[in-house]
Amino acid sequence: MDSLHRKDRIEELLEENQRLLQVILKNSEKTRKYILWGRVVSTIYLIVVVAPIILAIIYLPPLIRQITQPYRELLSSTPEKGNTGSDIINQIEKLLNSK
Repeated sequence: MDSLHRKDRIEELLEENQRLLQVILKNSEKTRKYILWGRVVSTIYLIVVVAPIILAIIYLPPLIRQITQPYRELLSSTPEKGNTGSDIINQIEKLLNSK
């Protein structure tokens, strides 16, 4: 009888282990999906937020220099190419008065 009781106890334990393994499997699948979606969101964040910032750092300084160059020449008080800022203003006034 003792061996029969042991055998029944072992079968009960095996069934309990099987049930617990199924629960663990479900939880591990949920965790795997959570991690996968976390990686997807991180990648999207990287593309949407960080990539434009990096591209702006690379491409904007030359563009800004190119756009502001004419204004620097106009507003410059140091002589450049023989002209000062006031000479340029005088030339603009002459052009406006001649029209």
